[in-house]
Amino acid sequence: MGERQASATNGSRARVLIADDDPLVRDLLEAVLEANDFELLTAADGLEAVRMAREAIPNVVVLDVMMPGANGFDVCRTLRAEARFDETRIVMLTARTSPRDREEGIRAGADAFFTKPFSPLDLIEAVTGGRNGDR
Repeated sequence: MGERQASATNGSRARVLIADDDPLVRDLLEAVLEANDFELLTAADGLEAVRMAREAIPNVVVLDVMMPGANGFDVCRTLRAEARFDETRIVMLTARTSPRDREEGIRAGADAFFTKPFSPLDLIEAVTGGRNGDR
């Protein structure tokens, strides 16, 4: 798998889909990423995330692991199974700290994996393709 970057084509802003069932976390992620001139979309569960990703084809998807409808691992696998998401960078974000969870995220096709709480600067680097994340 090649290095995926959060760049958009034709000079437009990179599109980032944030999928997390916690509205406070979504708001925090929006605040962190908004300052970096991304076009932001949000989803409150895994099924909505898949639907929105298929409609918008984001450059980056930031996925919570534990969500209703479909968990983040399942969403990641679903997106990775579709060729149109080959260039989409997927960053997983979770409160789960087990090394097995991180391994499952990477096996599912995530480019980066962070545990909460996370560093906003590290997350920005992961979204833009500068860091693989292992926090």
